[in-house]
Amino acid sequence: MIGPRIRTLRAEKNISLSQLAERSKVTKSYLSQIERNICNNPSIEFVEKVAVALNVNPEVLLGWGQNKDEISNIDNHFSYVKKCLLTIDDKQLKELKDYIDFTLWKRDKKIND
Repeated sequence: MIGPRIRTLRAEKNISLSQLAERSKVTKSYLSQIERNICNNPSIEFVEKVAVALNVNPEVLLGWGQNKDEISNIDNHFSYVKKCLLTIDDKQLKELKDYIDFTLWKRDKKIND
């Protein structure tokens, strides 16, 4: 449900219901109804307006995208790999490339099977 996602993000960003309604140019009463799941089928236009006001992708509000914890974990993993890449020698770099190629081959094989 989109309502709890909006309410959670709004609370995390310390934005009041009135502020979010004003920023997204939607009525406070309709936003409140969405958050409380009284209305649970908002238009795409509504979702886009609220997403912009909350500075998230519309997919996040719809539950289709990654949440911020998943994004944070990806960023942390990527930063770690980047840091390690700067410290390995050419032989290790080739081994890593071979491992990545093998991992991608296995993934592709699963998809095609």
